[in-house]
Amino acid sequence: MGGLVSIADQNRSFLALLAARESEDLGLALSALLGSPVAVQDLSGSVIFGSLDLPAQGRVTLRLEQQPIGYLQAPLAEPALCNAAARLIETLLRALARGRAEAARPTADKHARLQAESPQDIAPEDLQAQYKALSEQFDARVAAEVKLSDERQRQSYQAERLASVGALAAGVAHEINNPIAFVRSNLSTAETYLVKLDDLAIAVKNLPGGEAILASTDTEFTLEDFTALLRDSIVGVDRVARIVNDLKGFSNVDKPQEDVVDINALLSTACKMAEKKLPPGATLICELGELKPLLCLPGHLSQAFLAVLSNAAQAIEGKGSEGELHVCSRFDGRQVIIEVRDNGVGIEESALPRVFDPFYTTRAVGKGTGLGLTVARDIVRAHGGEIEFDSLPATGTKVTMTLPD
Repeated sequence: MGGLVSIADQNRSFLALLAARESEDLGLALSALLGSPVAVQDLSGSVIFGSLDLPAQGRVTLRLEQQPIGYLQAPLAEPALCNAAARLIETLLRALARGRAEAARPTADKHARLQAESPQDIAPEDLQAQYKALSEQFDARVAAEVKLSDERQRQSYQAERLASVGALAAGVAHEINNPIAFVRSNLSTAETYLVKLDDLAIAVKNLPGGEAILASTDTEFTLEDFTALLRDSIVGVDRVARIVNDLKGFSNVDKPQEDVVDINALLSTACKMAEKKLPPGATLICELGELKPLLCLPGHLSQAFLAVLSNAAQAIEGKGSEGELHVCSRFDGRQVIIEVRDNGVGIEESALPRVFDPFYTTRAVGKGTGLGLTVARDIVRAHGGEIEFDSLPATGTKVTMTLPD
């Protein structure tokens, strides 16, 4: 029992030592970092330093040598930030513990060690500089942990979002496909009936007085116009059917989640859909090289390709007939390379680091969500690939996507 009390007292003394040396600066820094009042408590809940009477939520256990020694309390902080700050405090506590262990060494041992490590005593200002450098390293580590946590949360959100979009597309494709097939079948039947009616009109015309009968009912014009209307209807229904097939491709309907597919086929489909978004007179040039079939998530890659192509189409909106969009694919022996180039407005160099940030867009409010390139990057990286973005103002943009073989 005495040993346990000694360990508890020792741990509390570490916390107290931390409070005595760093409480003001550390408390202010933690509060600013976490956006919350903070407190450091021992295992009994007694406040070592920081705010009193904080709510119970937002409490993270502090450990030293795998043993709980206290708590960090920050009720208003994000969990990821609070955990990162707790790791920072634990690092400081380990440094204090090592310092106390060093202080407990016999004087002769310490003197010999100092002599071996340095010919001179370390000046206080050097210690301060070392502490400042260590503090900056801690800040960088905290920022890195927070960024990693945010990235994982965003990827999880995007995965859920993609799954939801895929389910929605699958539902729309299914609901539209059945009535469209029914209408297309009826139009085909009507086309055969129209041929019979045309034959009947010819037969009536050859009868005595037949021409007068047809003229009185305007039959010839009606049959001719109805034929044109029927053909236009068939073209429209076939176009809707193609859109449904495209939706099936994006949602993986009737296919396994992963499939070995022709990447050029996915690119061709995405190009056809993006072509509808081009400004009048603009040119879309596709140069698709020979590629090996690739194991992938076809629907997700199609969405990534369409997002990049749509972004390029928007960039050449003001170019009119001078607007050009180039899409090419090739295999370099190790990976599939897809390039999308436009001669649009381009992007300022200062904005390039943000092009893949969620919700960032250079378009006017209400004209874009700022998620297209973010989703495209996440999809490409999920396939083990990379996406690069090069742009010059008033010159154009090139997006390069690579997918490993």
